[in-house]
Amino acid sequence: MSSLRVEPVVTDSFGIEPALRDDTLIVKLTGTGDMAAVAPLGLLLKDLHAEAARLRVSAIEFDVRALYFLNSSCLKAFISFIAGIASQGPKCKVEFLTDARLGWQRRSLTAIERMSPELVSIADT
Repeated sequence: MSSLRVEPVVTDSFGIEPALRDDTLIVKLTGTGDMAAVAPLGLLLKDLHAEAARLRVSAIEFDVRALYFLNSSCLKAFISFIAGIASQGPKCKVEFLTDARLGWQRRSLTAIERMSPELVSIADT
């Protein structure tokens, strides 16, 4: 499998760290997903979609345990990403790892899970 061609995103209040482990893309999000995070998140998700297809990964894991806020525009970016994954040929699974102590994470992501239950799952840790 080739190396990952997606660079990390680091701003003052938001970070995205992509990595490749076996045939899984792992994406760790940290900080605050507010309006300043919408554009970098959208661009990275577009790049991740292309990488998932290029590398033919079987799963994408979003670790949001260190994410303390996610606005509706960031959620919309994830919805567009999942819709893109669902429309491509062989589908990879998408899992969100949440912090059980931050109840908003599961509540916010449940809509995405319900939108595409065959692709999306949420795991509380």
